[in-house]
Amino acid sequence: MPSDPRQITFSTHSARRINGEIADWIGHRIVSGDLAEGEPVPKELEFCELAGVSRGAYREALRSIAGKGMLISRTRTGTRVAPRENWTLLDPDVVRWFFADGAPPDWFIRSLYEVRAMVEPPSAAFAATRRTDEDLAAFRGALHDMRSCEMTEDSWHQADAGFHRAILRASHNPVLMTLESGICAAVAFTTAFRYRDMPNPHTRNPVDEHAAVFERIEAGDAGGARRLMAELIDTALLDSSGTTVFDLGLPVAR
Repeated sequence: MPSDPRQITFSTHSARRINGEIADWIGHRIVSGDLAEGEPVPKELEFCELAGVSRGAYREALRSIAGKGMLISRTRTGTRVAPRENWTLLDPDVVRWFFADGAPPDWFIRSLYEVRAMVEPPSAAFAATRRTDEDLAAFRGALHDMRSCEMTEDSWHQADAGFHRAILRASHNPVLMTLESGICAAVAFTTAFRYRDMPNPHTRNPVDEHAAVFERIEAGDAGGARRLMAELIDTALLDSSGTTVFDLGLPVAR
């Protein structure tokens, strides 16, 4: 993504889209380190003149980024980049910004997989005891789509995210369900990164492993669903050298 706003052509279709594109540009510069913690954001008047956008659009973009915990505004010091520990790292936009250039930092990928390992196996266990007929239909639809698409297609990644979304929804835990957008973004971007951007021999379609998780959920086997979901996440961390979450020090599911 260009570092100079003069090199970007912002959309003229709608104010909302322009706001989003400005937020994307600034947000990406923050996560990439071009705008480091404590640094001020671009000056409003200067940015608007260079980019050819309105001051209102710029301010709305900053409000959006601030809502993700990435900016702090003070009367004397202005608006600056907040410390990373304040950022909502599981926000779908933030996840997308980290993957915008293809390869995010190792710490971020590891953190996403750790969160998945903590959230998804217990969710699968809950799903096994709480799933409804509607939930089971959602699983079947996602598996059908995964079998019908090539892994290089966006539709496959959407189906994969749909399967993981179904797990969270089938848990029928209101708090877990609030993690849906973030977990699905983590699934979509880490999977796309692994299968599209890495020279990886471990690229066979994992639909059978997903189907095995579904079978345990459908059978009401909470322990089996939890174990197979943990194994599925372990397998997802395989890279070209065969490294898994076990090597990263994550707890092993029993």
